[in-house]
Amino acid sequence: MKQKVCPRCGEPVPEGASICMVCGQSLSKRYMMQREVAVVGVLAVVAIVLAYLLFPIVFAPTTVTSTGNVLFEISLSDGSAYVEYEGTVDGRDVANLQIAVLAEGGSTSQLFSFASPEPGTVLGPVETGTLRKPVGVYYVAVYGDGTKMSDTIII
Repeated sequence: MKQKVCPRCGEPVPEGASICMVCGQSLSKRYMMQREVAVVGVLAVVAIVLAYLLFPIVFAPTTVTSTGNVLFEISLSDGSAYVEYEGTVDGRDVANLQIAVLAEGGSTSQLFSFASPEPGTVLGPVETGTLRKPVGVYYVAVYGDGTKMSDTIII
């Protein structure tokens, strides 16, 4: 028959002993079960607290602001993309604006077109579930003088 050992220090304990004579650890099954339940409870609480703290970081909307002459703010959340036109750095008016959402694997949304968009014009929601993961926004801006500017904003 295998000799019983203390779960804490590993020293052999006599049959029928209720505590370890070396470290004082209780050897009763009831105590051991209570301890295991307590450990599981603490781990569950830690997991819940971590989930609560990390959820906003992991699942919060992603917002990107463009840095070129044509300014956009792009937000991703809940399987949708929103693109807000915020104007131009040089103050020129845009006569026509075309926007498409780009996704992994080369798929794109339809091309949306806006005549004389005002700052604050929002394209969205563009459902991104069918596109897979959005990776950028492509735009073409045509100024009043006919000058075109195009760029891709990486999300």
